[in-house]
Amino acid sequence: MSRHAALLTSLAFVPLTLGLVGVGGDQPPLHELVTLGLAGLLTLAQLMMLLGGRSLAKGVVSVVMLPLLLALASYALPEYWVTLESWDAMSHGLAKGMTLEAWRPALLTTLSLILVAVLIVTHSQSTLGGPLLLIMAVLLSAQGLLDAAGSGAPLLRTAAGLWSTLSLALLLTGLSVAALPGWRLHAAPLRRALVPSLTLVLAVLLLWYHQKNVTERELHGTVAAEARQLGQRFTREVQDHLTAVERFANVWTLFDAPPSQEEWSRQATLYHRDFRYLLNIAFVDPESRLTRVYPPSEINLQVLGARLFDAQPAGREAVSRALFEQRIGRTDVIMLLQGVPGIIHYLPIPLDERRTLGAVAMVIGLPMLAETLFSEVDSQHFGLVLSQGGQVLASRTPDTRLAPWQHQAQLDVAGTPLLLSVQPSHARLLQRLPRHPVVTLITGLTLAYLLYLVLHGYTRLARQHRRVRDTNRVLRREIRMRSQLQEEVEWLARHDELTRLPNRRLFMEALEANAVLRPLSVLICDVDHFKRINDHQGHLVGDRYLVHLGQIGRELIESTGGLFARYGGEEFVACLPRVDAVRALEIADTLRRQLLDAELQHHDGQRLTASIGVVTLVDGPLDVAVIMQAADDALYRAKAEGRNRVKAAPPLVIAERA
Repeated sequence: MSRHAALLTSLAFVPLTLGLVGVGGDQPPLHELVTLGLAGLLTLAQLMMLLGGRSLAKGVVSVVMLPLLLALASYALPEYWVTLESWDAMSHGLAKGMTLEAWRPALLTTLSLILVAVLIVTHSQSTLGGPLLLIMAVLLSAQGLLDAAGSGAPLLRTAAGLWSTLSLALLLTGLSVAALPGWRLHAAPLRRALVPSLTLVLAVLLLWYHQKNVTERELHGTVAAEARQLGQRFTREVQDHLTAVERFANVWTLFDAPPSQEEWSRQATLYHRDFRYLLNIAFVDPESRLTRVYPPSEINLQVLGARLFDAQPAGREAVSRALFEQRIGRTDVIMLLQGVPGIIHYLPIPLDERRTLGAVAMVIGLPMLAETLFSEVDSQHFGLVLSQGGQVLASRTPDTRLAPWQHQAQLDVAGTPLLLSVQPSHARLLQRLPRHPVVTLITGLTLAYLLYLVLHGYTRLARQHRRVRDTNRVLRREIRMRSQLQEEVEWLARHDELTRLPNRRLFMEALEANAVLRPLSVLICDVDHFKRINDHQGHLVGDRYLVHLGQIGRELIESTGGLFARYGGEEFVACLPRVDAVRALEIADTLRRQLLDAELQHHDGQRLTASIGVVTLVDGPLDVAVIMQAADDALYRAKAEGRNRVKAAPPLVIAERA
């Protein structure tokens, strides 16, 4: 399995190499080369890890993590913390003129590479979140491919190129093959930890994708609205100027003669100062000659005295409307006499209903109009194009990279429709783009990882707890069994297994326990002719008779506070503390008679009987041998005198030993 993982990991170098040499197209951009280089280093680190060079592999991963974490920070930190200019200044330290966007890997690829680095360092261990990290890296790569395949040009670059993605896919495959055997051993706890964690990951990806689209749409709408406002503001300004020039033309209706150059300059100065995009303000006499012009610049003085009907045929209709019909005339975009494109408005100066003193020509030079218009916008961050009907009239393009968004605003230059195209720079939009979608993505993935660790740890602890609990249960059962066996052994050591009566040992202990009590009586009971029962009726019948005798003796002796025990074979003994000789003799005789009445018979029909010897220690220390010998002698006499009887030994008084 390790060999297969190493082979798959090695295959990742193939797309890396193809991407670096630019197979299938032009040389890849710098950010793609950086991505390929970082992926190649991680591939090398994984091979080192598989071959046993763990320390060296961790060193390589540490080197890779530095640019990845810097790239991630640039995506997540807000503009008011670290400005884009600051990031670009740091990038200038790497290479002169380099910007952040030039080298920074795509967002989702950056996250995927970070996850791969963590997988390599942690050996993809399930306890450290290996399965979740691998699946998150796969999902991020897949999301990047979906974004790349989608329509439109996203503002924020999220996915790497083809070769980087293919290399990352092979590296992830090698990681999964290497880790899969270890994960299979913990399949059940992995499922319990993965399901909720992956659910959170998918929810976070959906939320990030939604927030990203919403913020980009909002920013797109804001920039478009600014472009429209710019066009509307300029349209209002031109309209205000036209109104002002109409007032300017009405001033000359108070005069019967054409104005002098001095009078014309004095009045026109006020208007031209407020409207700098005007190429000139000129007076046209009834013969369409330019007799007065302001400002008296070199380019304007060159056209002074020209007859417009002849010199500017494109504006003839507009001049005629003002001079002969006493209506405002307006040209389309034409080539002016000054050699630049522009628009001319002619405002009549009537003397009466039929006669016209002349006309005021308001000449709007489109280059000057564009200059005035472009001055309203930061030219370093916006590309501007002024056009009409697809014809570019003026343009300005900054040195920075422009964003894929282009906004258009309609201009009404005194009745002439123009189109203003505004294309912001990519850096400008990135400055204004909110960071909270990226923060949401990073935070959500981190929380999902922590959730996995908590659930997996809890599952492992629960399994260990169950094992300990099961072990404790088995141990308690074992201890209980051992205790029962111990109790049974101890019980068997002091009891007779057949009759369940105390045995000889317990009887001796009872004597010792009652050694100081006086009187102390002892009796010995022996079944008469018990051998014949075993010989003729079998041992099972004999055992049954012994059990029955034991039951009779126990009930009788224990009711008097004594102990009835099996002494051996068919012999039984009793210890009767605080029982005198007379009472002991009565008890023994009662035992004999109860056995006789039990109707236990021999093979010939005779009843089962017993002989009993009784002795009572009246005074003196306990001497077990003496007292047992006295009782045995009494039993012998009962046997000798015909059996089925009770004989008492003389009361014992044992002298104290010196």
